[in-house]
Amino acid sequence: MKNKQTSQPEKRSKQKNKWSKLNSWLHLWLGLSSGIIVFIVSLTGVLFIFCDDIIDGLAYDSLYVQEVKQQKLSPEEILKAFKQERPDRKASYFVTYRDPKRTLKIASSTKDRDLQFSWVDPYTGKVLSSSRAYDFFYIIAHIHSGEMPFGKTGRLIVEIAVWIFLIELVTGLILWWPKKWTKTTRQQSFTIKTKASFKRLNYDLHNVPGFYILLPALLITITGLIVVNTPLNNATQKVLGGTPDAYSTMRDIKPEYDGNKKFAPLPPVLDQLFATDPSFQQVRMSIASKDSITSYYAIAAEEIGLKGIQNGRIFTINRYTGKEIKLPESLTKGLKIDDMTMNLHIGFWAGWYGKFFNFIVGIVCTALPVTGFMIWWGRFKRKKTAKNTTF
Repeated sequence: MKNKQTSQPEKRSKQKNKWSKLNSWLHLWLGLSSGIIVFIVSLTGVLFIFCDDIIDGLAYDSLYVQEVKQQKLSPEEILKAFKQERPDRKASYFVTYRDPKRTLKIASSTKDRDLQFSWVDPYTGKVLSSSRAYDFFYIIAHIHSGEMPFGKTGRLIVEIAVWIFLIELVTGLILWWPKKWTKTTRQQSFTIKTKASFKRLNYDLHNVPGFYILLPALLITITGLIVVNTPLNNATQKVLGGTPDAYSTMRDIKPEYDGNKKFAPLPPVLDQLFATDPSFQQVRMSIASKDSITSYYAIAAEEIGLKGIQNGRIFTINRYTGKEIKLPESLTKGLKIDDMTMNLHIGFWAGWYGKFFNFIVGIVCTALPVTGFMIWWGRFKRKKTAKNTTF
């Protein structure tokens, strides 16, 4: 009877050790198998966060006109002048601003892609400057998603690596969690020993920042998976009351093409969008590539980035009447859910502060595969040396 009583804690201890070993094994080998992908994804994510600030910074004085005149040219006139000046380029959208001092920004491309932003004086139609930073960040974004250079295969590889990273965050927390909470274990778990040996410092740099960024890293990882994984995206939309594949559904809602009708001029449409909400400072308007496209897609917001929208919404505009096409409530909600997911993922949720916060989290995520590999490499070399000395 006594032996049975003493064996129960031993069994529990052995079982606990088995789970602990399994957790350590998973953390090690899943980390090693996905480390290089996680490093690239995290690094490109970090580079992308401040893309809008960098693009504007490279524009220098071209963001503002030197002289505000009485009347702006219409977007149609500006786009016509742009096409005449740069016939090899096709404009895809433009961004206009409430501030009369701001220049109009045109996004364009060539047959070979070569994405470019051009800043145009809205009073004269003159192109003040152009930048290929748009193309650079397009490449960064597509490396981040895995689509460049491996297409759908690369996207799948990245998605698998991100799922693994999600598991890594959980197994890492289990490894980090002290067996006993004492003054010493608290100090070891929450502080980095900067004056310790390189081995100890590297361990702390993996362990301590990894804990501090755990929750935001989980949020960034999960939102990234929602963006790229269709079943997960659809499930999220259904749970939150939105329409799955909201952007594609929105594009299907449009008036019938009528060759006898004229299209409404753009200036009243833009005025109407700015009047919707006094906080809207920018409007991004799609440029229809052919007459058979019977609707415009516009974003009006406080700030509009390459991927993010801050305090704004998406509009579908009837090209014939210039009026907004009312969308079903579930579709409007679906678009908001997609925008919210992206904003959380790229740090657009709180302006510059949100970007900086995600930047710090991204730096730590970039470092985790490196410090983790160095921990393993140190142990691997030590084991190899021990084997060699035995012989």
